[in-house]
Amino acid sequence: MSEGDGIMPRLYEYQGKKLFRAGGIPVPEGRVATTPQEAQEVAQSIGFPVAIKAQVLAGKRGKAGAIKFAEDADEVYHIASNLLGKSIRGMEITRLLVEKKLNIKKELYLAITADPSSRQPVAIFSAVGGMDIEEMAAQDPGAIIKKKIDILRGFRDYDGLNLVRKAGDLSGAEKLSLAALAAKLYRLYRQYDCKLAEINPLVLTDEGFVAADARVDIDDDAVSRQTGLELEAMEDAGERPPTPLEIAAGKIDAFDHRGSAHFVQLDPGAQYAREMGLVPIGFDCVGTGASLAVMDELVPLGYYPINFCDTSGNPTASKLYRVTKIIFSQPEIQGYVFVSCVSSQQLDNTARGIIKALKELYPATGGKPNIPVVLAFRGAWDDVAQRLFEDHGIAQSPLVKILGREATEKDAAEAFDRLYRAWQGGDKVEG
Repeated sequence: MSEGDGIMPRLYEYQGKKLFRAGGIPVPEGRVATTPQEAQEVAQSIGFPVAIKAQVLAGKRGKAGAIKFAEDADEVYHIASNLLGKSIRGMEITRLLVEKKLNIKKELYLAITADPSSRQPVAIFSAVGGMDIEEMAAQDPGAIIKKKIDILRGFRDYDGLNLVRKAGDLSGAEKLSLAALAAKLYRLYRQYDCKLAEINPLVLTDEGFVAADARVDIDDDAVSRQTGLELEAMEDAGERPPTPLEIAAGKIDAFDHRGSAHFVQLDPGAQYAREMGLVPIGFDCVGTGASLAVMDELVPLGYYPINFCDTSGNPTASKLYRVTKIIFSQPEIQGYVFVSCVSSQQLDNTARGIIKALKELYPATGGKPNIPVVLAFRGAWDDVAQRLFEDHGIAQSPLVKILGREATEKDAAEAFDRLYRAWQGGDKVEG
């Protein structure tokens, strides 16, 4: 095997728990199953009730219906049959972790991660677990305690005690136990060259603290150091397979190196967007920096780009035509936003590609879409790009807004918000 070949630096839950167990961090009794019959056998061997957890590299599995509980063998078979083969955010469920259901008294959060700003590890603790750290920070910033770690000195039990001592509803003995567990987590973090070692939730049971979940991300640049047993634990932790649209998009640059068209489905099926209560939209941008700036403006307004697309480096019209059709092939999108950064890219070619795609997608209306569309042309030949949309009649659609070089990323996001609200109010154009 070549260096890093076939290895994904993020581990599945069951792989992370294997490392936890070896490092002295308690985890529930359980095993992996790949068929409903196997799941039954595991459940019967460890005793009921059991938790059945889909093994996919995605967060919020509970909200996605990928964590279930069963009281008997028939229920295990039924749940496993329904989960196996199902997709969660574009990732097919091929394995289930069947483990003993815990009698939970309290849920907490514990993690060791890298802090780029201080260039050192940081320990993070909260007496409230079971949700994303971002959600906790938004709801109650004071509930999160952080402690920077001197990598030369390490992290000892008393450092762990300083981290958790403000958890007022834990006894002294529980705090000591939790401090020791935090020190073990740091040792695991260092041993396996982690970027993140997270337990969420870390649960308190009658028997003590148990890692109910495990997230372990390995530093990409350190994979070659993880040989032997460590490598065996990582080998099959692969990324989700590419979606059909990603495969199609991957061929766009194959025989034409004039510019690039990079397309990735961030949220295949828009499941994450729906769980977060956000509107799924299609997205294309010229320049990664501009992309992030536009996304930062769209999300607070309630919109979630379910794909990332960067068409930069002065691509041909044919590339824009093909990638635009791919973006609109996502049936879940309820809008489309295109924004160029201010550059020398020949935006008239960009406009020609998008126009041709829209005319083929909406032939009955001459290219006028039936979902809100905002296009912000900022840069070389931007006046020609805007005029082309006027000449082809697409700019006259009540669901299309064309912006020029004076527009900011915020202007583009707010323009889309206005269009979307008007569309929801009844200005939908059939195409």
